[in-house]
Amino acid sequence: MDNSRSKLQWCILIYSILLCFIIFIVFTFQTKNKYFRWGVPNNNEEPLIIISVRIDDYYKYCSLLLFIAIFRIIKVIITEIADPILSFTIYNPDKKNIDNFGKNELQFYGNTLYFIDSIRYVFTIMIAVTQIDIALFDALIGELTTVFTIRMLLNEKTFNNSQYINVDNTELDIEL
Repeated sequence: MDNSRSKLQWCILIYSILLCFIIFIVFTFQTKNKYFRWGVPNNNEEPLIIISVRIDDYYKYCSLLLFIAIFRIIKVIITEIADPILSFTIYNPDKKNIDNFGKNELQFYGNTLYFIDSIRYVFTIMIAVTQIDIALFDALIGELTTVFTIRMLLNEKTFNNSQYINVDNTELDIEL
C-alpha cells in the first residue's frame, strides 16, 4: 500500500510546527528595528528605501505592492510550469531517451531559465527583507497564485483512487 498520503501529512505537520516555533522565537525576542514596520513609514521614522528607491507615500507603496504581485505571479507560473518540464527532462535518471528536445536546445532552455531565476531571486531577497509586511504580501500572493496553477495542473490528470469517486470534478469521500 502506498503511504505517500501519510508522508505528506507528517511533512506538513512537522513544517507547520517548525514555522510556529520560528514565529514564536522571532516575536518573543524581537527588538525594535526597521524590519518589523508595517506600511509606509511616516516622516518621523527612517525612510523605507527599496533597491535605492525611496518609498515615502501611499502611491509609491501601492505601486511597489503591485510590482511585487506581478513579479510573484509570473515567478510562480514559470516555476510551476517550466521547472517540472526541465527537471523531469534533464534530471530524471530514468529518462535516458529524450525525443521532444534537442540536446543543445535543452541546455539553452535550462541554463537560461535558471540564470533568469537566480537574478530574480537576488531582487526578491532585496525587496523581501526590507519590511515584514512586504515579505508577507509577497508570500501571500505567491500562495494564492499556486492555488490556481496547482488546480490547472491537476485538471490535466485523471485520478484512480479507490477511496474517492470523481463526480463532475467533485470528490466524494467513501469509507471502505
